[in-house]
Amino acid sequence: MASHPIEITVRRPSFDYASTPRNWMPAHPAFGYQLNGGSLTLPYLEPYLIRVMRQASQALAGRRPDLEADIRLFNGQEANHFKIHSRYNALLRERYEGIEELEAEIEADFARMLREESLEWNLGYSAGFETTGMVTSQLYFHDCVSSRVGADPAVDGLWGWHLAEEYEHRCVAFDVFRALGGSYRKRIQLFFFQAKHLHAFGSRAAQLMRAQDEAAGHLLVTPEEAAVHERRQRAQARAARRRIAMALMPWHDPRHHAPLRPADRFLAELDYA
Repeated sequence: MASHPIEITVRRPSFDYASTPRNWMPAHPAFGYQLNGGSLTLPYLEPYLIRVMRQASQALAGRRPDLEADIRLFNGQEANHFKIHSRYNALLRERYEGIEELEAEIEADFARMLREESLEWNLGYSAGFETTGMVTSQLYFHDCVSSRVGADPAVDGLWGWHLAEEYEHRCVAFDVFRALGGSYRKRIQLFFFQAKHLHAFGSRAAQLMRAQDEAAGHLLVTPEEAAVHERRQRAQARAARRRIAMALMPWHDPRHHAPLRPADRFLAELDYA
């Protein structure tokens, strides 16, 4: 397979959530709530990733200046991700009860992982999440187009920008993990660990928010709409399984994935601060 050059750019866009509705993704509400749940992890997940990459940079001890340069760009993107998602999360915190308790749980998880697990383990978790980010980017720009029709521009912009940059730095944690001796077996083990860990948290948060909106009458879905949403859910799940299976092969290398042109176009059209 051909390798593709990787270019990582640190950007700082601006989004206005003043008019953002609770059901910001009306063509597929379940996906919108799941993304909300994912957003709540980011002020804790991404500082964790940055700390792991800083430890890795120290462990590389100047032997791989190319990787250390990539780590600096990776950390720059991730720092902007969690800072800008924090502004959206403040809106979620205002709207929904119980968010702070969930956030405290996920924050404690990442603190424990840094404290108790080895650098190899934390790098494997990071590489697993990077694989998830690459797959989610592909889904968002290729397989979820119908779900994004009519989506709130600010939150769609937030996720489009974030996931486009996840795709840009799809090689960094993978390369660092391998450079510091990470094995294929450990990569697969920790991919499934992080997927289960983050999905469990995101699903609980999504269910909490959706239940409150349904109880308050903010989310009204007809049976016909629900059937359409279910079809979209099944199609996205099939696409996700296919893409994950490819990414978990022993010969997987993120550089074999060509640039994500819809994501590049999306980034070119954003407003930046």
